[in-house]
Amino acid sequence: MTKIEKLKIELARAREKSSEWQARVRDIEKQITDCENTEILQTVRSIAASPEELRGLLDMLRAAKEPSQAGPDHNDI
Repeated sequence: MTKIEKLKIELARAREKSSEWQARVRDIEKQITDCENTEILQTVRSIAASPEELRGLLDMLRAAKEPSQAGPDHNDI
């Protein structure tokens, strides 16, 4: 067996392992997403608030976020 043949066999094995690891990475990423989604659902379901209370909370969060999105105040320069 020539050196080229040996290298081609090694390359084929490496590609096979690479495919296996890429599949494993995708599986782990899916598991993480599933766990995050489950955690979010559990948190949302655990809130004992009316839709109006939740809307008020979201409005407060949006209002608190708005000044930071506007950028620095030009009077501070």
